[in-house]
Amino acid sequence: MVITVAKFQGGGGAFNVIPDSVTIGGTFRAFSKESLLQLKQRIEEVIIGQADVQRCNATVTINSIEKPLYPPSVNDKDLHKFFQRVAGDMLRTGGVKDVQPIMGSEDFSFYQELIPG
Repeated sequence: MVITVAKFQGGGGAFNVIPDSVTIGGTFRAFSKESLLQLKQRIEEVIIGQADVQRCNATVTINSIEKPLYPPSVNDKDLHKFFQRVAGDMLRTGGVKDVQPIMGSEDFSFYQELIPG
């Protein structure tokens, strides 16, 4: 799992005034949809819990219609084996190499939830 905090914004620009609110933004990714949903729940629990400890309020907005929660792109095992066989026949031995999973996020993952890819 990867969590990236890419935005931290608060206050109106004065360096000596404590802001009344802060916005934190970023992304998070996982290798399975189950892990992604667990991570989403845990992020919400930690942020709301820590705000409560400090006697503050927190609102967590992770998913919206404009910015859907992107599922991981996971290749179908049978199609992957088929690809390896065909590509191996075309490129000969050593022409096809496996790589470790990456934390990419893309629209194609929505298709893969419906049709193996």
